[in-house]
Amino acid sequence: MKKTMKLFVWENIRRDYTAGIGFAMAYDIEEARQKIKEQSEDWEWGAYKGELMNEPKIYNEPYGTWISGGG
Repeated sequence: MKKTMKLFVWENIRRDYTAGIGFAMAYDIEEARQKIKEQSEDWEWGAYKGELMNEPKIYNEPYGTWISGGG
């Protein structure tokens, strides 16, 4: 069976003044977490990795949205 890439989205994470978002294109949730880790500084990963243990939204069809910045 052919594996299909999906978009994994964690909303309302890395909250400071406003909420952040984490996302990755991957074949499964563990690969998605790994891809985010690869783009993180060690301190970032240590401080925020727990937020990625929550269930993300998963999209396997075209999808788009936006989130306003703040800070």
